[in-house]
Amino acid sequence: MLNFPNDSLNTAQIIFQSHDQYQVIFADRSVHQATLAGRMQLADTLPLIGDFVSGQVYDQDKFLITTLLPRQTLLTRASNQQDQAIAANVTTVFITMSLNAEFSTSRVERYLTLVWDSGATPVIVLTKTDLEPELLVQRQLELEAIAFGVPIITTTSTTPLVAREQLNAYLQPTTTAVFVGSSGVGKSTLLNILAAQQLQSTKAVRGGDDKGRHTTTARQLFYLPNGAALIDSPGIRGVGVASSTTTATAQSFPDITSLAQQCRFNDCQHEQEPGCAVQAAIANGELSAQRLADYRRLLRETEYSTMNSRQITAAKIKRMVGNKKNLRRR
Repeated sequence: MLNFPNDSLNTAQIIFQSHDQYQVIFADRSVHQATLAGRMQLADTLPLIGDFVSGQVYDQDKFLITTLLPRQTLLTRASNQQDQAIAANVTTVFITMSLNAEFSTSRVERYLTLVWDSGATPVIVLTKTDLEPELLVQRQLELEAIAFGVPIITTTSTTPLVAREQLNAYLQPTTTAVFVGSSGVGKSTLLNILAAQQLQSTKAVRGGDDKGRHTTTARQLFYLPNGAALIDSPGIRGVGVASSTTTATAQSFPDITSLAQQCRFNDCQHEQEPGCAVQAAIANGELSAQRLADYRRLLRETEYSTMNSRQITAAKIKRMVGNKKNLRRR
């Protein structure tokens, strides 16, 4: 039996979603094709991968979804100025990035903000570390500098058993995990390793530009023998922070958040204000200027994500006025 929120025979979980096509699984692991009831099709919130739903079985192997059950977590990103839901009821997010040209600490910072905001727990997975071993130590140090306290797993394509052991440590029977990252970083390969069978087809990275092909075209949820659930999703290249909270952004930058509490002014913008602890840390080498720039960029994106163009302009003016006011406080 699987870990479901209740024992109702009419409760199922979305395990496949592509446009208006669904598949659901029941607690006894039986799978049904599913469709939305008419009123569900018109609802503001539609079911997505990982959601628990209730409804009615018909024609023996089909399921009519009539109700969306409350979500525990919701992982979203911004896409074309709109929030795009990725998965629901996720407890663990494996932020997957390869050691090649796709490596980007800025992208990891964005992912961390999304994960903290969703209510899930992040784990960073650095793949293909055998391809450029001379870069491994450097990459690990770069990640440790931005991901305070977040576990970092390193995997190779030649040691699948080691990768499975490392990942299994975070896959308990009550876990629902999702792999996120760009195409070609090895998400589907890791899922196949965990499942010990070829559940997802994989394709090589294109030569010349390290860009992965979009192997996974639709989100799909798989269950492991111990009851842990895994979600594979299409590659994500652009990572917008959607309507994330400033609290989630702060969790991604605990070093700057801690320093900011020591600033003279509560509304310090960490520019040229007197008594700025953040600027003092940069001056004495405790904090890099790039780290502060990344924090500002992500914080602005978080703030602007729910605003229209007029509100964004007003926010920029307010920030400029605040900076000048603090400069006059000398």
